[in-house]
Amino acid sequence: MKTLYPYLLAAMVLMIACKKTRYYSRSQIVPNMLTPVDVSKNIAFSASFTLAWNEMRKQVGAPINNKAKAVKWMNDSPLSEDLLGPKEYKKDVRIDGAQITLLVNFQKDLGFEVPMQPLHQPFTFNGKPVKAFGMIDYDPEIIGEAHLIYYRDEDHFVMNLDSKDKSSDMILAKGFNKGANLHVILQQVQGAIRKGTTITEYASLQIPVLKFMEEEHFKELEGIDFKAKGQSYKIKTARQKTSFTLDQEGAKVVDAAELAVAAATLDSGEVKRPPNLIFDKPFVVLLQKKKSAFPYFMLKVENDEIMDANNEE
Repeated sequence: MKTLYPYLLAAMVLMIACKKTRYYSRSQIVPNMLTPVDVSKNIAFSASFTLAWNEMRKQVGAPINNKAKAVKWMNDSPLSEDLLGPKEYKKDVRIDGAQITLLVNFQKDLGFEVPMQPLHQPFTFNGKPVKAFGMIDYDPEIIGEAHLIYYRDEDHFVMNLDSKDKSSDMILAKGFNKGANLHVILQQVQGAIRKGTTITEYASLQIPVLKFMEEEHFKELEGIDFKAKGQSYKIKTARQKTSFTLDQEGAKVVDAAELAVAAATLDSGEVKRPPNLIFDKPFVVLLQKKKSAFPYFMLKVENDEIMDANNEE
């Protein structure tokens, strides 16, 4: 049996120029959890860009003062100190005059003890047939690592998936995608988790295969001027490229962010039968350290653009 390995590799390279590649029209990356989001798009966030931004502030030795909303969102972006341990990411900072080059990378290996089952029966997301995995045939080992931690009804529930790495969780939450930004959505999910549920058994678990690959230039940050200790700086490039896959064999995230700086309410209900936990409508994926207030990766899944069509249906 193959082991399910969610894998996380995030790299931040600060460079002067780069070329943008757009893969999707209904998906995008945001640099922080406070940036307003399009309710119809798949939205990805990785903490790597925020880590780079915070490191840049440390290196210039002063706050990044600019009245642009995008700068305020970056400065105010919530990020807990326990997001990653000191040995879980590396940073390489180089200062050459007024130019700062920063490399921040972190990787995280997670492995489920038991792989999920590929689904051969029809499955649709927002009414469109796509490939999926999960548990159709009862498997006590899958039940033992895929925990139902909140349940209101079959359109509002939260799963917590265990892994061999006992320091991290993978959380899937259905029915919490409405919010002005990812931070609002995160708070809704956290509120549901705090309420909890007395329901622990379920009849089936069905999750669509996800394949997200996007590259985003944060135009709202590029060209921003600021001063620190008498030195003038300008953000020349702000880019992030993220690839995320999730299927019955595992999940993998590869993230690279570039930043060049140079001179110039829900109530839990009761059910009488074990529910079917089907992620056939918008949901959220969170990768985070246990007991951490914030995720190091978050994906709002809104449409089928990042899924594999099932032409056999």
